[in-house]
Amino acid sequence: MGILIFALRRFLLAIPTLLGLLIVTFILANFMPGDPLARLLGDVGGSNPETVAAYRAQWGLDRPLWEQFFIYVGNLLQGDLGQSTFTRRGVMEDLLSFLPATVELGVAAILFAGIIGLALGSLAALFHNKWPDFLVRAIALLASGVPVFWLGLIALQVFYLQLGWSPGPEGRLSSRVNPPPRITGAYTVDSILSADSVAFWDSLAHIVLPAAVLGAFFLGLVSRMMRASMLDVLKAPYLMTARSKGLNTRTIAQFHVLPNALIPTITVVGLAIGGLLAGAVLTETVFSWPGIGRYAVDAAKALDYQAILGVTLLIGFVYVITNAIIDVVYAALDPRIRLGS
Repeated sequence: MGILIFALRRFLLAIPTLLGLLIVTFILANFMPGDPLARLLGDVGGSNPETVAAYRAQWGLDRPLWEQFFIYVGNLLQGDLGQSTFTRRGVMEDLLSFLPATVELGVAAILFAGIIGLALGSLAALFHNKWPDFLVRAIALLASGVPVFWLGLIALQVFYLQLGWSPGPEGRLSSRVNPPPRITGAYTVDSILSADSVAFWDSLAHIVLPAAVLGAFFLGLVSRMMRASMLDVLKAPYLMTARSKGLNTRTIAQFHVLPNALIPTITVVGLAIGGLLAGAVLTETVFSWPGIGRYAVDAAKALDYQAILGVTLLIGFVYVITNAIIDVVYAALDPRIRLGS
């Protein structure tokens, strides 16, 4: 089976998953405790039945749930996620406004955790059952076991309050620094494109600590997976042939062990995306990072059903599509996957 046909099948299989996610999320959002109109109208407006009825009709809350669902799906197919009762703007507009900050933080976390995790996992495998291996395993266990919000608070206490190495929880830039012209929405990228060195270094300083906190779990996961994969590859018979040809350990590790050990590790990336998005909610709250996670927390506090539904669908969509892409990449690297499907 060709890789294009495999990719098409894999993405078609993602459609029922997305549909199921939409149905479950819509039902759960509408059965959340509390009345969003009570917060929107206040005590005075909420006590007037005519005002409440008018607002329920305006937001479509007076219709049956099944009718609300089909209206929502119809609007969703047109790119309309409804209007937020908290920001009084379209949910799609809000998501597009806050998404670049979360993407920037997530990419930084993946780069941080991926590079260090691969290096630590490789080091542990090459020094199997020696002190570097024990040290890496301890770091991986600690990184993947510590809660994100607790790690964020400890990181702020140490690196901001005590050592003064990192900026405080003030968002993406210092108050004295003007944001770069919006091109992509990522401050580090936009500052480079606009040649704004002040904004670049300030945004880079602000993203390092939250990215490290967010990527800690991913780091532990990647390092453990890379270690296990390399240990399996190091036992492979074809390495004996490479050694018999006189290749040194570095050449064998670089051209034979690493490429084959990376194949199973790639799968971890897709599984970790969901964890990164979930961790972004807590990380952005701790560091006052104005992204999707903080927007979700504010929406939950305000019982903003449309915003909560929009954020959940966005995270679910990213998670499902990312895993589909990872499967396609995995199949491209290992033909046995697509030949066996």
